[in-house]
Amino acid sequence: MKRLFEKIKIGSLELKNRIAMSAMDLGFTTNGRVNDRLIDFYRERAKGGVGLIVVGGCYPELNGKVWKSIISLENDEFIPDLRRLTDAVHKHKARIAAQILHAGRDALSFFTKMQPVAPSNVTGRLSKEVPHVLTQAEIKKVIEGYASASLRAKKAGFDAIEIHGGMGYLINQFLSPITNKRKDRYGGTLQKRINFAREVIIAVKKKVGREFPIIFRIPGDDLVAGSNRIEENIIIAKELEKVGVDAFNVSPGWHESTTPIMLMAIPRMPYIFLAESIKQNTSVPVIGSIRINNLSLAEEIIANEQADLISLGRPLIADPEMPNKYRLGKVEDIRTCIACNQGCFDNVLKLRPVSCLYNAQAGKEGEYKIRLAKQKKKVLVIGGGPAGMEAARVAALRGHSVTLYEKDDKLGGQLKYAWIPPGREEFQNVINFLETQIKKIGVKINLQNKADIRTIVSENPDALVIAVGSKPIIPDISGIEGKNVCLAQDVLNGTAGVGKDVVIIGGGTVGCETALHIARMGAMSPEVAMFLLRHNVLDKRTVIKHVTRGQKNITVLEMKPRIGGGFGPSTRWVILKEMEEAGVKSLTNVKVKEIESGSRESGITIERNGKKQFIKADTVVIAVGYVPDKKLDSQLNGRIPEVYAVGDCVNVRTAFEAVHEGFESGLKI
Repeated sequence: MKRLFEKIKIGSLELKNRIAMSAMDLGFTTNGRVNDRLIDFYRERAKGGVGLIVVGGCYPELNGKVWKSIISLENDEFIPDLRRLTDAVHKHKARIAAQILHAGRDALSFFTKMQPVAPSNVTGRLSKEVPHVLTQAEIKKVIEGYASASLRAKKAGFDAIEIHGGMGYLINQFLSPITNKRKDRYGGTLQKRINFAREVIIAVKKKVGREFPIIFRIPGDDLVAGSNRIEENIIIAKELEKVGVDAFNVSPGWHESTTPIMLMAIPRMPYIFLAESIKQNTSVPVIGSIRINNLSLAEEIIANEQADLISLGRPLIADPEMPNKYRLGKVEDIRTCIACNQGCFDNVLKLRPVSCLYNAQAGKEGEYKIRLAKQKKKVLVIGGGPAGMEAARVAALRGHSVTLYEKDDKLGGQLKYAWIPPGREEFQNVINFLETQIKKIGVKINLQNKADIRTIVSENPDALVIAVGSKPIIPDISGIEGKNVCLAQDVLNGTAGVGKDVVIIGGGTVGCETALHIARMGAMSPEVAMFLLRHNVLDKRTVIKHVTRGQKNITVLEMKPRIGGGFGPSTRWVILKEMEEAGVKSLTNVKVKEIESGSRESGITIERNGKKQFIKADTVVIAVGYVPDKKLDSQLNGRIPEVYAVGDCVNVRTAFEAVHEGFESGLKI
């Protein structure tokens, strides 16, 4: 633990440790101004022990604004509110930097009411807008905009700036050969394409002074065909170090990349080798990032000299106290980020404020305070899923005496199955955290005890939380009781065998994840694959095929026009890609007519586009969804003075919604 909490300097700026919080769009503001919500959010992260907080992106001029909720540095009127933010962070001995981001062709005219600008008239794949090509005179003005914004940041009390040179934004557009088609001094060879970034650094240093630190956000690899790879980015880093960059923050990819970057499905620390490569070729501190959700991993990275600092984003949304907890050895108290994107990245894409699946206080730090209750109560919680455990946790923290009943032999509810499919293992962290916390704070837990109305009345609680969850829907299909039919949850927990030919009825989240789980049955292990690849027994394409699929023939049936509709926008495309690689077939707009088993050939008859079709199936898996279990709630008839129903027993919903409802009920009791 020594290296991670050592002091380090970025230029003249000394940090108390090597943990940085990355810049993120939080969705807390619409007018470019810092507000109390933003200050409350960052104050908690500063209190939590992080060494450096990077805020942003901050647009230097209006036509560089990439999204609705980005912070403004376009003129001096924004300085006073920015000063309130920096003062709040400084009170807790943390340092703070402003990330300056000009989106270039990715700035949306929907927000700016202006045509986006770029080095060349290459239409953005995401924005679909044709940008205005910057003239050399206009380039000089944009560069001056970076410099002026940097000076405003300094006046507002920021300790450093981070210039965003990645993710396919304006500087990256100048650096990349696929977006820079210029023939003048800003385009052509790599050395010429570097000129824009080089001149930005020079102008900023001239404006703010040589001693004011500049961090440069560099991709390492653009992860876009035909664009810069690590070899080019090493050259870029060397050139920019010469003109004054004090540190490099290495974060790969563009938003339009088809390579996953920020998802649960990718392994931890997949891109740290890029930071390591930049570090080996420069002499200033290098910050490593992406899918580092465990500070013991951060320790390894620094100890192995792969990076000098670690940048965390979503992990500090999930747990603002993560650094302090780790430093004090309270690892079991850390909410480990699961990279689900449900409350953070997906919310931003939907123009909603950032939150977290199992930290309901994230983004509501000033509103959601857990305080001791004025009157201590006896609280009974029925159901040990995420909603029930969170309600029990918060109620116990408020001083209530809490007892929890769970009918199964394990806590977790539907999350017991959610973490089993490949690439979804991080979900187990939610169960582990909540279970650990309710045990530590003295919640009495009764497993394998299905509390009925008689049990509840005999307990005579002052307050009752009903969190009994939902029940699987069993569709009215001829043959549904056949011996070749089972539920998705029985496949996931291993109690149901699976034949070679599998049909899954239901193409939502559970159906898709169950399909991936079945596809991996009998697949080659990564260790074996690496051995065979290293010794040239198999080629890359064949290895990937053997690792992603076994010998099952899997078909997913969905009555709606598309499958995977329950996934968030940042996750769905990856799930569908994985299903394709695993050989999973899918049919949409399907009506299931009959399931056959026994003496005749086992299978399923469907109707699609007015035509009937028979699909062979040794196993038919039911994954059409769930219905709320409202039985207990209906039996109470006012016998308990204070009752809260939360989670799936009210309406079937996501784990995010369940946890947040549990938190709110615990806060009200």
